[in-house]
Amino acid sequence: MGNEASSVRVDFKSLDDSTIQSLRQSFKNGPLKELPSTWNILPPQQRLNIFNQVKNAQGTIDENKYIGFVARHVTLDIEDHARFLGILMLKKPPVKISDVKAALEVLLTSLANTYSNKLSDEEMKRQVSALSLSLLHDVIFPNQKRKATFRKESDLTKELEIEDLEKLIHENQMIEYAIHQVLCACCNIKSKHVPKACIPSEESFLSSLQLLFLNHHVALKYKNVWRPIFSTRTDGESFSKLAGVIINRGPTIIVVKDNEGNIFGGYNTKSWKIGPSFFGSSDSFLFHVGPEMNVYETTPFNQNFQYFNMKQKTMPNGLGQGGQLEYFGYWIDSEFGKVVTSPSCTTYYSPQLGVQEGKIVELEIWGLGDEPDDMEGGGASVLNMDPELQAVMEMMGKTFHSKAIREVDAKENETEEK
Repeated sequence: MGNEASSVRVDFKSLDDSTIQSLRQSFKNGPLKELPSTWNILPPQQRLNIFNQVKNAQGTIDENKYIGFVARHVTLDIEDHARFLGILMLKKPPVKISDVKAALEVLLTSLANTYSNKLSDEEMKRQVSALSLSLLHDVIFPNQKRKATFRKESDLTKELEIEDLEKLIHENQMIEYAIHQVLCACCNIKSKHVPKACIPSEESFLSSLQLLFLNHHVALKYKNVWRPIFSTRTDGESFSKLAGVIINRGPTIIVVKDNEGNIFGGYNTKSWKIGPSFFGSSDSFLFHVGPEMNVYETTPFNQNFQYFNMKQKTMPNGLGQGGQLEYFGYWIDSEFGKVVTSPSCTTYYSPQLGVQEGKIVELEIWGLGDEPDDMEGGGASVLNMDPELQAVMEMMGKTFHSKAIREVDAKENETEEK
């Protein structure tokens, strides 16, 4: 009896034939008395709630009900996603913000478990709470900047209707992504609409949740290629080495952990270059990923997005973002190991990111998207266009990224080996 439905052609609008057949494989040996083990990334109460929605009169899972449940909730439909949040909350709207936060914590914990998870239970709870509050920020603090509400106590007693949940999901694509990926993992199917994000969860000192949070905020074309550029874990504590590998590498994310456990940094779409003045683009941002998780976008007050200089007697030597000279949003000094954050930043809507004068515990830089050509915007190589930069690079050990120079270096190495 349990396999009779397998021969029936059911038209589930969001699933193709191969996915439907894959789901039917779970029933090949007869009726199921419980959800497949792939659903174990969800807690027992949530699994029971789902089981009760797909069971039949005999107390086993109805095959078509099960596939229908998957087809309904694995769509990109916001109404269905809002209903799935209700399933995770174990109640229907109206609900309190605290109920939604609890559901998001279940969802995000399950999402983290689909990636490499290196967190203790305590740290996982802390991070999913921080990320949930970040996603709920505009519900808790309507019309307020994150700088104004930084470390402000949250009131979670406000009630939300189904329309509020739909708006929350619409304005936070990370919730949609999490629902979709968790359901695909539970059902052991691949998404044809929302591919799983490629993040360096094994290589980074950040957790998968922190990486996913950052990945959610970068431009679509940069999301799925994270290139390692520099890490204190593998490259040591050397500003000259950092300077030698960061120039002309395209969009980047820089992440710093200071001596009090603050984890922060910046995202830029413009390549880093040495010079005595600010540069960059307004689509950059500063961020926290620990202990809070927030992104701080640019203000209209100035265009001091990026600064990078060295070997100068009259100008600051180091790398920073935002603010003004000697008063950056964050500043990595050329005397490597020192990181400075300002109490406020005129370039970004950001609070103080870390210790005002702190020490770097960990630092890593990721290039996003494909590696750019050395010929930026056509014309001559950046190295050829800037003799001062070339001289500085030579003093640092001739770490170039020009293809022609790499070929010369390769020939020199071959000669030395002989």
